[in-house]
Amino acid sequence: MRMLSGRMHWLTVGLALLVSAQGFATKRLYGQAPPAGMAGQMPYGMPPGMGGVQPGGGMMSPDRPMSMVFEGPPPMDVTYASASGEPRGLLGGRLASRLGGNGNGSLGSGALLSLLGPLAPYNEGGQGSQRWFDFYAGTVGLSRTSDFGGFATPNRNRTTGEFARSHLVSRNGVSGTPVLSTSDLNLDKMRYGLELIGALQLGPGSNVEARYFGLNDWNVSKQAEIIPNTLPPTLYSSYSQFGTDPVGGFDDTDRSFIHKISYNSELHNGEVNYRRRFASPFASAQGSWLAGVRYFDLDERFGFNAIGAVNNTFKFDELRFFNHETQTRNQLTGFQLGGDYWVNVAPGLQIGAESKGGIYGNHATVESQITANSIPGAREKLSDGRTAYLGELVVSAVYRLSYSWSVKTSYNLLYVDNVALAPENYNTRDLSNALGGGAFTLNRHPFIDTDGEVLYQGWSIGGEYLW
Repeated sequence: MRMLSGRMHWLTVGLALLVSAQGFATKRLYGQAPPAGMAGQMPYGMPPGMGGVQPGGGMMSPDRPMSMVFEGPPPMDVTYASASGEPRGLLGGRLASRLGGNGNGSLGSGALLSLLGPLAPYNEGGQGSQRWFDFYAGTVGLSRTSDFGGFATPNRNRTTGEFARSHLVSRNGVSGTPVLSTSDLNLDKMRYGLELIGALQLGPGSNVEARYFGLNDWNVSKQAEIIPNTLPPTLYSSYSQFGTDPVGGFDDTDRSFIHKISYNSELHNGEVNYRRRFASPFASAQGSWLAGVRYFDLDERFGFNAIGAVNNTFKFDELRFFNHETQTRNQLTGFQLGGDYWVNVAPGLQIGAESKGGIYGNHATVESQITANSIPGAREKLSDGRTAYLGELVVSAVYRLSYSWSVKTSYNLLYVDNVALAPENYNTRDLSNALGGGAFTLNRHPFIDTDGEVLYQGWSIGGEYLW
């Protein structure tokens, strides 16, 4: 009996140690180290009798009495991995942790992103949220970064029969100092217009988009003026090859007080596209391809004005004048293809690029009007149809403010080839035949040149709305 009693004593001690060890393990079931002085005790707030051993070696959770929890790594040590074994998440691995993410695709409460406070992007869509909006409205600013080609001059090559082209319009004195050129016109200044986009969903991953942008208006001029303190005035134009043909120039265009050039241009774009979206192998990336029709309208005007005096005197009630304006219009219609690709840098923040291009039929017209002291009025109009090319690249960033509203800003690049530009269709040739006191005859040989190209680039910003 004494031996049995001793064995029972040691059995009781062993069970007590087992229960104590199991209680300590329960502390780690929730991934938390036991607070100092609490080792071996029940978690705070756990009702008595709730910490019993369950079948299978588990312990009851204090907040879910009937659930089973088993020992594992604490939550802060959990790492989500891709199929390749590399960490994935907000930006993946180390970069995600620096931005304050917890590696599972959410922003978390990192120090860097938390500095944004209420300005942080709306992130409830998650890292894999799809690119979609119903309506966009904004402004687009474009500058023209391509120069004019030269206009046709009266100087003709005797071998080829071609008329030379030039940018120089006016000189001070016969073959004197250049004072006015088409290159003096500043086209790089940003001109702002309107952009509107509407999208209608047709089915899963497909929609129709209608887009308009335009109303950008370039209107610049440059003037050369001679103070009337000498006789005669000394401004000579390219019409007389700067006072050499005929010698002394024409009364209407040469020996002038004022020479002025002006340029005006406006563009309009309308398109309707079918877009089909696709998901990429990466959860945070997506794209689409599109096909549609496009209409692009480019209008330009270039003009030259001269003011002189009858008999080269300063009787301003008897001024001579000369006005020559050339207007071109290009109407491009055709089919285009393109696509875009977007990456969710973070939930609520996307960057992407879209490219479109096509071959278009261009219905081009050129119209010129001349009025002067020696010409009551002359008008010319020509039209031509040929193939033109248009390509567009847009790089964008979208910052989501709320469920419905986002801000979008973009860099825009637009290239158009085989169009009629007003300065390149400005025709000063065949006006050197003089009658009487140097009046122009109407023996003209008009032409239309559709070999021009134009490049626009700039920025746009606006708001997207999602129903």
